[in-house]
Amino acid sequence: MNFMRQLISLISVFASLVEHPGDGPAKKEKVKQMIKDVLPDEEWKIDPEFFDLILDVSIDIVVMFLNKGLWKSAMKVLAK
Repeated sequence: MNFMRQLISLISVFASLVEHPGDGPAKKEKVKQMIKDVLPDEEWKIDPEFFDLILDVSIDIVVMFLNKGLWKSAMKVLAK
């Protein structure tokens, strides 16, 4: 479970770094590559295709929450 907590934290940080309007699929690929670059291979001894699926779903969920919460609140503050 610690691995998933770390993964979600990394996704949150990396998604925030690449955030800009539009270009969703390209941003998702950037985040996936950043995750793979940061995590040592021994940390995720699972099938690469399965890991990609985990990343796809995790990124979608984290970005959905960021869109509904943090980023939405930040835009309201910046618009004032």
